[in-house]
Amino acid sequence: MISMNRSGSSLTEDQTDNLAVNECVRYILSREGSKIPIKQCDIRKHLEDNFNAPRNLMKNIISSANNVLKNVYGYKLVQVDAKQSQYIVVLNKPCTISMLSTYNNPQHRKLLIAALTHIYMSGTPIKEDDMWKFLTEAQLMKEFDVDKKKLLIKTFTRQMYLKYTKGRNDIFFFEWGQRAEEEIPKIFLLNKMSEAFNVAPDYWSEQYIKATRNENDDNGE
Repeated sequence: MISMNRSGSSLTEDQTDNLAVNECVRYILSREGSKIPIKQCDIRKHLEDNFNAPRNLMKNIISSANNVLKNVYGYKLVQVDAKQSQYIVVLNKPCTISMLSTYNNPQHRKLLIAALTHIYMSGTPIKEDDMWKFLTEAQLMKEFDVDKKKLLIKTFTRQMYLKYTKGRNDIFFFEWGQRAEEEIPKIFLLNKMSEAFNVAPDYWSEQYIKATRNENDDNGE
């Protein structure tokens, strides 16, 4: 099979496939900064428009692009919605030295880590009002800070760091989202808590068991 590139010169099938894979990688990395899940249909449209990539080869192209992301860039694609075929880009191996290294805004990062830590240490979904009270007492937001509330309710949930769900009596709750589960090692949070309170990490036995279990799973043990 011979196809044409943008300049009009002919390309072999292998060359076309390689270009499509490289462009797929470039497109995914360009979208990663927003942290918003990437739809497979958006990837497909981009590759069809730019390289006439056959639709029946799209899964192979994305799979090859995922191998490049892992081997070259240290990232991986994780499917988060099988029905709509959406993906998030996360570190291939969770980093236990620093957290959310790819999250650019340090103030937003601090707010998110505090919210995730509060949920994790509580061991249960957190009521919305209780989250606002915690973040206010931690001096990470003002009592009526609409922008910070919107950040948690809308931005962090769209990015899948948090889940924001409605319970009984119209009470809303925060939980860990799938991106947080994939990207953030719980043992790191627990070690930070132990440093802050000057106790051993296993002082919180339930959280410690979960954290070390997750760490062993990540290490393939």
